[in-house]
Amino acid sequence: MLWYFANIPLVSNYLHDIELKTYDLLFITRHNLNLDPPRPKNIIIVGIDAGSINKVGVPWPWPRQFHASLVEALTQAKAKLIIFDIIFDTISPLSAQIQDISGTESVAETSFDAGKEDDGFFAQSIKSAMNIILACEAEPLSKSTYQAVLPINTYLKALNNDIGFLGNSSVTYDSDNFVRRAKLIYPEFYKDPAVAGSIAFRAAQEYLNIRVKILNDDSIEFGKRKIPKDFLINFYGPSETITTIPYWKTLELISQGKTSIFKNRIILIGRTKLKASIDPFKSVRSPDAFPTPYAALTPNFSGVELQATILNNLIDNTFIVKANKFVVCLIFLIIGLVASLFISKFRQRLVLCFYTCLLLSAAYIGISFLFFLFFRVSVPTTYPAYGVIFPIYFINLLDQYFIVDKARRRQAKIFRQLVPSQVADEIERMDQDQLALGGSKREITVLFTDIKNFTGLCERNTPETIINILNEFFTEMVKVIHKHNGLVDKFIGDAIMALWGSPKVLEKKIQANLATTCALSMMRELRELNQMWERTGLNETLNIRVGINTDYAVTGNIGSVQRMQFSAVGDGVNVASRLEAVNKVYGTSILLSGNTAKLLDKTQTLREIDTVIVPGKDAPLDIYELLDPKDFIPELIKSYSLALNYYRNKNFEEAINLWQTCTKLDKKDKASRVMLERAVKFRHQELNSKLSENWEPVWTVENK
Repeated sequence: MLWYFANIPLVSNYLHDIELKTYDLLFITRHNLNLDPPRPKNIIIVGIDAGSINKVGVPWPWPRQFHASLVEALTQAKAKLIIFDIIFDTISPLSAQIQDISGTESVAETSFDAGKEDDGFFAQSIKSAMNIILACEAEPLSKSTYQAVLPINTYLKALNNDIGFLGNSSVTYDSDNFVRRAKLIYPEFYKDPAVAGSIAFRAAQEYLNIRVKILNDDSIEFGKRKIPKDFLINFYGPSETITTIPYWKTLELISQGKTSIFKNRIILIGRTKLKASIDPFKSVRSPDAFPTPYAALTPNFSGVELQATILNNLIDNTFIVKANKFVVCLIFLIIGLVASLFISKFRQRLVLCFYTCLLLSAAYIGISFLFFLFFRVSVPTTYPAYGVIFPIYFINLLDQYFIVDKARRRQAKIFRQLVPSQVADEIERMDQDQLALGGSKREITVLFTDIKNFTGLCERNTPETIINILNEFFTEMVKVIHKHNGLVDKFIGDAIMALWGSPKVLEKKIQANLATTCALSMMRELRELNQMWERTGLNETLNIRVGINTDYAVTGNIGSVQRMQFSAVGDGVNVASRLEAVNKVYGTSILLSGNTAKLLDKTQTLREIDTVIVPGKDAPLDIYELLDPKDFIPELIKSYSLALNYYRNKNFEEAINLWQTCTKLDKKDKASRVMLERAVKFRHQELNSKLSENWEPVWTVENK
């Protein structure tokens, strides 16, 4: 902020120049998006250009009677206001002045009397019209003194010496010599009121016929509006956007009686594209061509077009306001706080921090463009990005890479290879006390998976082959688990235990959906592995069983002070392990507990299998099979569900019929065959009056 506001040599100027150029890009972007404001309809520029000089056949500067004829014609056409952006501070070129400048007798045909008569024609037209605004300016003589350059006395008398018809036509440059701002009043010239108000300010006051009051802070009470003494010009588009008619064409239109275009319009008369080479008397004090934000697209603006743009901004109240320093400081502070908040939250994830900074910068630039476009407020466009947001990022970058010890980073890298990433993240956030042995009770989702008939696989293959298969199997399965936000707790021989909900806390519905989606992905990945192994000559086909349960368990650091491991223990974990084994009974691949099943989204495909009591538990447990949406048969699931309902209500006959239907729909469905055999058995007992009166549809699983 000091760099930006304190005018530090080189630095502050450089920053402000960058802001000025990015401010120009806002105009170019607005133009490219066809969002420029509509061009003024009540303003016409009459341009004195090279074409007009060639057409008229008289060199510049022209005799004043030309302007007199134009004023009379525009007055008859009922033009609302006529503004000359030309300073008539010398007598007519038809006067003896030509002799003085040329220094030869060949052009000494004119006389002072001829020039005086020529000025008289123009003065008379001014006096008759009395809706004329003439330009003036303050010519600097030194850093502290100036000289007022006014129209000659002949024209001042025609205006009854009313300074309200005079306006300063100077333009205000920025540090890069571009014109972006308009100055309405010049407090430094208050002692000379004729040059203290700009030509656009005088014209707007006359056009709107309102009284103005200069306030103590040099702002202006403009009728019912309060406007600043200077503002940013709201350009309507590139140069020549405002309707411009060449001087000669204007005279031609008037001579043809086509004057309606000028009725009730503001007419500005001035030089457009007039080169110094056709101005032998050097009446043009400046090139009268000014670079603006559209300099990259079009030629420079003429002075008269600048004045026309400023005038319409003032009349329509469409100028752009620059945010004051207090607001800018507040913006910088807010952006700094927001950036610090995000970066501190992800400070160790440098790539994420970088993209967050990019996103914040893009969001701010977008907001600044919207303020410019819709509210006509200019705020620093890019400095908050490269001057606030990214310095905060690089401070954090230095902290992470150069202040933090390299050995610590190396140890952290090794640590993350040995410990699951979620546990590593949790440990890095813990203090020493939290790293002690102990745990907390949480509701988590546990997944157990085991390879079917792994013992037989070992007997039929060499140890090297088994190790290679296991490594490839575990590698791909761990990838799938991590992809679904799971934590691989441990490997038990050929089995995997994975957790959701600890150490990273997740809502239980999210846990259950992630775990079941993961189980289906593991099955699909295993099919691809089997295809790969088959291509390499392995005759074995691996299949796995999965058990999933959601319940409370104790999670934390388990072991000894010298060697501890993060894990989960409790009935919830045991049930998941038992469900994996129950798959053997029903020939299923993925079994869920009722706790997990009721948390799943409707997009998951389930089949309720049975109610069982698993080893080590006394309470019955509803179990569900998780099916791949691509593999299930809807009629089978419907029939099985109806059969199970009849079975539980002791309607064994109907249950048998439906399960027989299931076995026909899918001969490989072991669950239907198992339940059919039970139903037949219980119907036989019922018919022989051997079925217990306290019979319940609960099956006790004997094996683990």
